Amino acid sequence: MMTCPMVSIGSDVDRQPLHITISEQLKSKIEAREYAPGERLPSEFDLGEMFGVSRTTIRKAIANLIQQGLVTVSQGKGIFVTEPHKISFSMANPLMYFDAALRQQGYQGRVKSLRFQLVQAPAEVERQLQLTSQPAQVYWQEKIIYADDTPIALDVSYFPKAIAPTLVEALQQGFTYSTLVRHGVRLNAAKVRLDSIPATYELSEALAVPLGMPLLVFNYVAYQGDRQPAVCGRTLSRSDWTCYTAEIEVAKADLSCLGDDLD
Repeated sequence: MMTCPMVSIGSDVDRQPLHITISEQLKSKIEAREYAPGERLPSEFDLGEMFGVSRTTIRKAIANLIQQGLVTVSQGKGIFVTEPHKISFSMANPLMYFDAALRQQGYQGRVKSLRFQLVQAPAEVERQLQLTSQPAQVYWQEKIIYADDTPIALDVSYFPKAIAPTLVEALQQGFTYSTLVRHGVRLNAAKVRLDSIPATYELSEALAVPLGMPLLVFNYVAYQGDRQPAVCGRTLSRSDWTCYTAEIEVAKADLSCLGDDLD
């Protein structure tokens, strides 16, 4: 049986709950393959003995690992390290339907709306939505996206005031693009950009990730009709659960322009 050191109490540990410190130590061992995919971890009792803490603390640490998708619990059998996996979202189609992508990869997608309110448009949102009336007001929504029971992303969206009033309830219950299209807003183009940021305290709480963990930021503006903006925003997704992919094919005409450079 693999042994673990008891949790050392120091200045760094004092800043965070004990179960978080333990889960981070176990996570490091999993990432270093000291606990391999499919391998069973020591029991709650044994982990409590190893770390010198109560089983309640160990249960909280294991719950944190479950939320990060690192382990699963099989009733009566134990705690097992999960196989590495990530949910893939295509960058090739900028009108990316999160719910469809989740469904295709075997997950049940759902959202939890945190807020939906009318606010004065920030300058960047005003520019992206091409708002001309002053003062410009927009509907601002924040919602958590789940894959099964795991929070994988936080979506922050802004809607023109003219679009959202009749969709307030629907947008709080469904995914943004799918809800708009289902209610007659025919999206036909989008502009996207991919960034990354470290998780702040608020984001770490919302997405059940460690403070400072890298998050992927999918920035978007989606259009209807003749380039009329219908929504803009950003989706901040967990880098341990998600990735963005694209297949690119170079046309022969483009290759011919390179001439001798290909030789």
